[in-house]
Amino acid sequence: MKRILFGIGLTGILIMGLAGCTKNNSTQLQSDENIESVNNPEFVAKRFLSWVYEGRSTDIEKIIGIDHSDFHDEQIEFFEERAGSVTPVVYPLVIKYDNFSEIYQPKEIKEDYAKAMVAYFEQIGSDYNVIRVEEEADGAEVTVETKGIALNALANQANRYMDSLIGFDQNMALSKYPSNQVQKANAVLQFWAMGQLYKQGNKAPMLDKKITYTLHLDKESNGEYKPTSDTLGEVYSGSKRDTYEDGK
Repeated sequence: MKRILFGIGLTGILIMGLAGCTKNNSTQLQSDENIESVNNPEFVAKRFLSWVYEGRSTDIEKIIGIDHSDFHDEQIEFFEERAGSVTPVVYPLVIKYDNFSEIYQPKEIKEDYAKAMVAYFEQIGSDYNVIRVEEEADGAEVTVETKGIALNALANQANRYMDSLIGFDQNMALSKYPSNQVQKANAVLQFWAMGQLYKQGNKAPMLDKKITYTLHLDKESNGEYKPTSDTLGEVYSGSKRDTYEDGK
């Protein structure tokens, strides 16, 4: 089975933006009624966005050759890898506050964080639109307008959650980390808190105004369009802003 490996360059605690490639030869968008082929980049882009934002599975095997369960696993792996790439999520956290004490293993911390992030981006739902497609011989650049997530405000939610825990001992939480890694490992506490908040029904703060970004598709020799190795990262990176704004 063909699998698509998704990747993105990342700095900072969460996700940073990507620079897109320059494309040209703008094409006229077709009506929804005519969008019914993998040879149409708008069709492929809309399907891909529906998998990420709405959790749908329509045409997923037709376009990328894997089922929805495998695609969801790749979404989880995407955020697990990003968490591990910016800070050493390799030691357990010793969470102690009030009369509660528990050890959270690295795998659990990353998995809970990843599940939360996938779900937060699914808050976008159907509130997105393809507004432009530009084609060239080997692919297409697709401009998307969408509501987005205020990412730093989401991180603030995690910080406020930890502040609310009576008797929470941050030094104890990071006691398993080597002394030369404690400062960087503070991000692991945010990952843990985001996962815990999601389990409690938390919603990510959304931006007041819609934002735009571009994603890229490859064009194969048979004329079919496919997501590139970076498309998932472009969608996640483009769908947020690193702002403390608490929107709607």
